Amino acid sequence: MNEQFLFYVQVVFWVMLLLLLHCYLLFPMTLPFVSEFFKRRKSPDQGDVELPTVSILISAYNEEAVIERKIQNILELDYPKDKLEVLIGDDGSADRTAEIVARYRSQGITLVKAPKNAGKAAMLNRLNKIAQNDILLFCDANTMFFPNVVRKLVIPFQDKKIGCACGHLILSDKSGSTLGRGESSYWDLESEIKKFEGVLDMLIGGNGALYAMRRELYTELPVRKSVMDDFFVTTKVLEKGYYCTFVTSAIGTEQTSKESSGEFRRKVRIGRANFNFLFSYLPLLNPLHPLLAYLFFSHKILRWFSPHILIVLFVANMFLLTSGLFYQVFFAAMTVSLLLALFKVVPSGYYFLSMNYAMLKGFFMAFRPEKGGGWAREARSDE
Repeated sequence: MNEQFLFYVQVVFWVMLLLLLHCYLLFPMTLPFVSEFFKRRKSPDQGDVELPTVSILISAYNEEAVIERKIQNILELDYPKDKLEVLIGDDGSADRTAEIVARYRSQGITLVKAPKNAGKAAMLNRLNKIAQNDILLFCDANTMFFPNVVRKLVIPFQDKKIGCACGHLILSDKSGSTLGRGESSYWDLESEIKKFEGVLDMLIGGNGALYAMRRELYTELPVRKSVMDDFFVTTKVLEKGYYCTFVTSAIGTEQTSKESSGEFRRKVRIGRANFNFLFSYLPLLNPLHPLLAYLFFSHKILRWFSPHILIVLFVANMFLLTSGLFYQVFFAAMTVSLLLALFKVVPSGYYFLSMNYAMLKGFFMAFRPEKGGGWAREARSDE
């Protein structure tokens, strides 16, 4: 085989390998040191300050299995009732979601009903227009709060430059599935990354299960294509020159998906939504803001393109099998790792493989026409 061709293949191989190592090993390992060196400020004083008014916004679709438990959870929050507004949007549910929510009208729960399923983004836009309070708190119907979560989540807003604050979501797996165990392990790592990005007040994307922002900074969500509302809205806060932080003590809990197929479909939707609006996120790579660009590239761009990188790495490795023992051993290691993941011997490996396949499928689906609107609900392991 042509030596010049093999040289270029080697360059591609090592670039792909270094990108993967950086994304999944070097970046998480060095982030604590980066955050310590570049941290913006100390935590604000938690003294006796006036609490801001908060609007809790929940977009729900076919959530009859969990919505009453969620309402009870909200009613038990340790936050002044006169400073709390609760808006639950029923997005054309085919079950008893709206009926259950309507029962709690006298307890301060407001039902906002859509005539048909228009999608989560459309409902959140509608709820934002209705909300009256200073801080918007977004959460999912199946996310259960610790009683002090609102008090903890509003503390950073004492700093006028903080535009968004994300809480700490703890995933619990009751399904016992391989994918569920892998998802829990993955989320533990993701939470650690978010924690250190929070030290920098440069959190790259919130978590739709639990995040808050200043109402005046809300950017209306696009509705013609699927979009990750938490990522879209919070990155727009960063683009406007405000900071996003992570509040470790503001805790919410959630169950993993009940079925592997349901979790896979959710990951495909996430992948498609990310690639739908990839170009709108590129301002985050602005070299005039090198730290933010570094975090976005390392945490998100490389993660989204990991399946492409893996495929290129594997193909390049095949061409290099005659170029030395290292490439032969590496190819064997990749093949064995792939088989162990496929046969679910290592739960985290299976989740990693499934996640990357879903991201790749979402990438190709982003090029296909999409009907705006509806969203699917996946059963959780506690139902």
